[in-house]
Amino acid sequence: MSSKPIALAVASLLLLARGASAAPAQPTPAELPSGRLLAPVGVLASTPNFPTQVVVAEGHVAVLNGGANKLQSLRLYAADDLHTLAVIGTLLGKSHATAAPGANVAQGRGGELSAPMSAVIPNQSLFQGLSTAANGMLYATGGASDDLLAFATHGGTLTLQRRYALHWQAFPRTQYPYQYAGNQQQTRHFYPDSVVIGPGGTHAYVSGLLANSLARVNLVSGAVRYLNVGSYPFAVTLADGGKRLVVSDWGGNGVTVVDRAAWRVLGEVPTGPVLGPRSFTAGAHPTALAAQPGTPLVWVADANLDRIVAIDTQTLKAARVLDDTPYPDAPPGSYPDALALAHGQLFVANAGNDDVAVFDLASGQRAALIPTGWYPTALAVRKDALYVVSAKGMGSGPNLKHQWVGDFMHGLLQRVDLRELPAHASLWTAQALGNDGFTPTQRDTLTAANAASSAWLHAHIHHVVFILRENKTFDENFGDYPAAGHWADPALDLYGPRQLPNLYAAAASGALFVNFYADGEVTAQGHQWTTAGSDSDFVQRTWSLYYSDRGYIANPGWTQSLKPDARGARNPYAIYTNLGALGHWSNPWITYPARLFLFNDLLAHHVSFEDFGEFAARNKIGDISPALRAHLAMNYPAWDRLVLDTQRASIADRWIRAHAKHLPRVIYIWLPDDHTAGRAACMASPDSYVANNDYATAEVIHTLSKLPEWKHTLVLLTEDDAQSGADHINAHRTFAVALGPWVRSGVLDTQHLSQVDLLRTIEAVADIPPMSQWDANAHVLAGIWRVTPDAAPAPVLPMQTAMLRNPGHCAADSPFRHWPVDHAPGADRIAWNALPPARSYTPTALLKISGPEQMRQEWLASKGPVAYAALLRRLNTMAAKQQRPLDSLIASDGGD
Repeated sequence: MSSKPIALAVASLLLLARGASAAPAQPTPAELPSGRLLAPVGVLASTPNFPTQVVVAEGHVAVLNGGANKLQSLRLYAADDLHTLAVIGTLLGKSHATAAPGANVAQGRGGELSAPMSAVIPNQSLFQGLSTAANGMLYATGGASDDLLAFATHGGTLTLQRRYALHWQAFPRTQYPYQYAGNQQQTRHFYPDSVVIGPGGTHAYVSGLLANSLARVNLVSGAVRYLNVGSYPFAVTLADGGKRLVVSDWGGNGVTVVDRAAWRVLGEVPTGPVLGPRSFTAGAHPTALAAQPGTPLVWVADANLDRIVAIDTQTLKAARVLDDTPYPDAPPGSYPDALALAHGQLFVANAGNDDVAVFDLASGQRAALIPTGWYPTALAVRKDALYVVSAKGMGSGPNLKHQWVGDFMHGLLQRVDLRELPAHASLWTAQALGNDGFTPTQRDTLTAANAASSAWLHAHIHHVVFILRENKTFDENFGDYPAAGHWADPALDLYGPRQLPNLYAAAASGALFVNFYADGEVTAQGHQWTTAGSDSDFVQRTWSLYYSDRGYIANPGWTQSLKPDARGARNPYAIYTNLGALGHWSNPWITYPARLFLFNDLLAHHVSFEDFGEFAARNKIGDISPALRAHLAMNYPAWDRLVLDTQRASIADRWIRAHAKHLPRVIYIWLPDDHTAGRAACMASPDSYVANNDYATAEVIHTLSKLPEWKHTLVLLTEDDAQSGADHINAHRTFAVALGPWVRSGVLDTQHLSQVDLLRTIEAVADIPPMSQWDANAHVLAGIWRVTPDAAPAPVLPMQTAMLRNPGHCAADSPFRHWPVDHAPGADRIAWNALPPARSYTPTALLKISGPEQMRQEWLASKGPVAYAALLRRLNTMAAKQQRPLDSLIASDGGD
């Protein structure tokens, strides 16, 4: 793949970001990490990162943006002319900060905050709730700020009229998630999520994500009443002529129906299978709602089940079901997460497939697909125009100035003239299916190719070992690898042969995939992509809250302590412990994609496997099934910076040697220490962690290579994401290496591949079906195999880097306190930002350090300030050469 298509697509959006009007011409199609294409139709405009909601009023379109940093925004776009979407006003909410220098902040009467074009509200978060009232007022939910904001809109001016405070409410012990899912050592958050304005405009109804509650706010007096509804409420809407309210229960399996006047719950209506507390099935993830005018029906998007369910608010039963899969018998992955009703049609935003499905309400048949940007999150229809916002816009290009892949992608606002839909329905549908590789011809061609590749694997490969490491781009590790040619940039190389002698040797003796991509942005997503072939809608929408410290303890598969400084909170074995024995720990069940993970699939098909360090699926109350626990290396420590990968490797080595005669079909090993701990006091230095990880990886492979079954073994090695470094081709680019007796030496594979292609290859070896639409349409590896095997043992090259620790105070329990201090250039002047002292170190604190900060710390520690300054000069030169206006892309605050 060339980076040119993505660069052109991003450049076209940057023109819009500078305030230019959107032109009818479409951007060049962009290629996603998965290989899917983006070619949205209609009029386009750039938005800040990760827009979550859009509403349309007379004269303007309002878009709420909530990226993975402390700066969220509410932006107005002109809506009068179908050929422009010019920015007419922006208001920024900045968490835990004062107004930015130079920001245009004006105080109106009564202390109101006015924003003629751009202003900052200090100490204010925004989330994903936005609604308009008949009087033109605009209401937005404050997320971690626990408030509802009311804005007057006049032309391009947003004036903050009032903040309504909202407070956390206790919920029943029996109601999932059973515990408050925020840091229990801080103020508990109601976390206002969605808002709708009641009849007459006298009340607002606001769902509280972390309080399992619905709030009724008197917009005149400010008085608030609360009502317990379902778990993790997502959306709220009026129904049955305003007599009822419906709340979608994101953490449940349906919706809660409320009598609006009586302010009481009428009942719960399941939209997916009814699950008990000990169920291991993933939830339905009910998300968006749309009430059908003139009827008691409300349509509910079940994001995890790829279907839209109409529930009758009078009978409290499901009335209709629409199939939202892109082709017959498709596995899950459409992820419907936004709805709109107009002109006798239901519009459904498919976040997973980057399109909007259009259903005819009378027949229930899909009439068209409309191509969108990456990950559409909200819809609105006004007159003959459909408005769509896509969270990740046109994807990412090269992050030339170490922008963080977690938040530097612009979002996208798209307007589609619905008068064109009848004439373009067939064309747009074919384009949307073709962009995803879903046309019958594409699927038939891929099926035939994968069948041939799988047949070869079944004849030659009996075991596959998958080794996952943490947080590196291709250029970060292979920038100085001469054989990679133009695929590598030496200026961006951070760790080379001195720290990674075994990785370089593995690339030379096996196959190195140079055009290889991480499908997600950060760790929270990465481990779901490598184990499930997708990440769930819940993870996509909530990981940013955790990375930007906005009041939520994320749980994207693992468990995390809700009291991170409590005794026992640093427990590297908690990933395999039933939660009832741990106390205050998060339950990740809500985050699971529809078909769970690779290990569940292997177990269901009676394929032998062993899991070293990766999370395992739990039931609703947090237990792991005995059948699954039998395949978990219970003594294997997971994420903990005080444990070296050589210790992990020794555990895996002993187990592998003990099971040499009965080696499982699949072995999954997590070796995370190349993440490093930056310059955290008394932790191992970055070079030491990386070198130790390299040596540990080689030890595991060497142990495998001495077994009788080595002749029929394939080793796959990659990273979970690419968030901690720069890359001259794409911010999502990392690397993968294939090793084994049947892999040809020195292969430089340039085909576009991603993590789901590795997963599809594992599934092919194990002869199990795919779990999502991504791995179902991924490639089984081919073209890298030998004619005859070379079963020579894999060598282990010695470490060429001394094991040193960072300067600073060492806690009494630090295993590194007796190590020599690293005296890298400038090391004594470097402090790790926003970290607690070593004595209160928790694994969580180091897991969520932002990519740019991690990169800065590692460069300074490994090569010193002079080399880092030279790197920045090089990046600026590259940026100027490519004529990219980088300042409009630089991530703000990252995930600190």
